[in-house]
Amino acid sequence: MAPVTCRRCGEILNANANFCWSCGAPQHDATTPDTVAVPIVESGSSANSEPAVAPTTCPVDTLVVVSGARKTASIELMKEVSSVGRHEDSDIFLDDVSVSRHHGLFTRTASGRITVRDLNSLNGTYVNGARVEESVLRNGDEIQIGKFKLVFWSAS
Repeated sequence: MAPVTCRRCGEILNANANFCWSCGAPQHDATTPDTVAVPIVESGSSANSEPAVAPTTCPVDTLVVVSGARKTASIELMKEVSSVGRHEDSDIFLDDVSVSRHHGLFTRTASGRITVRDLNSLNGTYVNGARVEESVLRNGDEIQIGKFKLVFWSAS
């Protein structure tokens, strides 16, 4: 089977990629208008909110929960594909009605990068405040899934 490549730049992509991780080009034909959703964003002006600080050591790619019921929890991304959602069998279980049962996936690409992909969830997945279908994560990126905010830190 031939590898899937970007329509614009030719970069090798995951088989189900909706967008190119390198140039951001959409990899599908959009013939219908998208539904627009309003993100669930907590105010950053709270006196209790602290900026996300990188862990001192990060032997594996890690998500740190900075808001939501599991605040300050660290989630190590050890698997090639980690599911995230409200379903009890999800690798990353986020128990809140604002999270779809099968909300998204965190995937390690062939080049070792981590991507987050939304699985057509009702409330969407956001990276640094922008709704995404799929996005390559970089150090310090903030991912919002429902009312949960997670900060991504790559392995040191």
